[in-house]
Amino acid sequence: MSVYRVEKTELPVVIFQADGSVMKGVVFLSASAYNHMGQQTLLDLMKEPGNFFPFRSEAGSFCVANKTTITHIRFDPPAEASAYESLGDREDVDIKFVGGEQLSGTLTIEMPEGRNRLFDFLNAMNGFFLLQNQEAFYLVNVAQIRDVNPRR
Repeated sequence: MSVYRVEKTELPVVIFQADGSVMKGVVFLSASAYNHMGQQTLLDLMKEPGNFFPFRSEAGSFCVANKTTITHIRFDPPAEASAYESLGDREDVDIKFVGGEQLSGTLTIEMPEGRNRLFDFLNAMNGFFLLQNQEAFYLVNVAQIRDVNPRR
């Protein structure tokens, strides 16, 4: 065992790429996060500095995946969902990505009063944000979005 080895938790994910390809496998989360108490979340991993992260496919091959080419990542809600719960205004939306794929769900707008519109949220967002629907949780890459339509 290497002195540089750090124990990680494997999280099964499905990664959707801008070119239409799909990668199924696991990402590796640390036992502690850098910016809050508790275990690192997938959102923490995606917001870390740097464009790449380690990924292992279902077939067992390792690669270093590029965050910027990802449109969205699907993962099952964690047993302890409180790490992903947030306060704010909930908005049901339909998202269309640059490559044509679509995704529907609910996002939570965590913005100061008076700047809590969907427009404000998306313009302030950098990197990934959480979207939920009945099927799963998703992390959506704001840089790969073509347009977002609120559902009323």
